[in-house]
Amino acid sequence: MQKHQLDRWLHGHHKDSYKPPRVFVIGCADISHYLLAVEYKHKLEPIKEDDEPIHYESLDSVKEALTRLGVEKAYLRLHNAYDECGSAEMNRYCDIELNLH
Repeated sequence: MQKHQLDRWLHGHHKDSYKPPRVFVIGCADISHYLLAVEYKHKLEPIKEDDEPIHYESLDSVKEALTRLGVEKAYLRLHNAYDECGSAEMNRYCDIELNLH
């Protein structure tokens, strides 16, 4: 999903039953940057600009970008880079609610 599409989704006219999309900041133990994604039809869609995923160097820069977009709630999804050694029942990620204010 393009960043401008997410912006329209967040700020467009909505019905009273509207629930904002779930926004995720994706991080992994073996990478040094974060990506943004939005839950769409029960799948995560990366947020892109010019068809390239947006990368952030720190959680602070991600929080600033989300605040500028008007996102009120987001979740940090941390993936376990070593999950191939774990059991099948082991969670491959954990979600932590981020404080954006």
